[in-house]
Amino acid sequence: MPFYAIIKKEIYRFSSIWVQTLIGPLTTALLYQLIFGHQFSSISTGIDGINYATFLIPGLIIMQVLLNAFGNGSSSLIQSKYSGNIIFILMAPVSQFSMYMAYLIASIIRGILVGAAVLIGIVWFGNLPFSHIWAIIYFAILGSAITGGLGLIGGIVCEKFDQLAGFQSFVMVPLIYLSGIFFNIQHFSDFWKSLAMLDPFLYIVDGFRYGFVGANNFAIEYGAIFVFVFAIIVNFVGYSLLRRGVKIKN
Repeated sequence: MPFYAIIKKEIYRFSSIWVQTLIGPLTTALLYQLIFGHQFSSISTGIDGINYATFLIPGLIIMQVLLNAFGNGSSSLIQSKYSGNIIFILMAPVSQFSMYMAYLIASIIRGILVGAAVLIGIVWFGNLPFSHIWAIIYFAILGSAITGGLGLIGGIVCEKFDQLAGFQSFVMVPLIYLSGIFFNIQHFSDFWKSLAMLDPFLYIVDGFRYGFVGANNFAIEYGAIFVFVFAIIVNFVGYSLLRRGVKIKN
């Protein structure tokens, strides 16, 4: 079936360059852990019994999950548009919905695989209790679905690689880095805390970290619902753009 063929193509595409797609993010996470985890080891995390090295691990994992889920669909679509072979996918006997879901699922798979590789590589730096496995899985999948959808939107609307790089640099990276990966939002002043709460990725990181250390800044039920609704909205927009053929057929 074309649906599975697209998924297999995407998995083969990123797995064939595994040094770049798996080892690269793991190396980045290790450097962050070695530098920040050591230099800021005395900083209070605001969570009893959790030192900064342990606090940092879930943040580094979910950061790579989100970035790589974004990068998969966006890079695939922009490369296909740039080389012109997008026409072969559009001519395949597959509906726009199946095509969109195939790219999204492949992005989620890449995000989860990279997250698993980073977890294996840096889990030894802390003492993670793995308090709620369901939260780890839920927020990893929904988080990668959100950024995977944003990656597809970027791949659809952008026509050049530098446009896509700008989208990632000025939209994705600030949202991810300000989502509480390296810090506890409770240490902010009221103004900055209120501003940070507008970042949707904040709830992904908070829920994912809750799965590991059992502590959270926001009601986990609220975060779970918010992330679910946001994932639907983002991917509805992405699918609508693909169905209309924006910057692809037109």
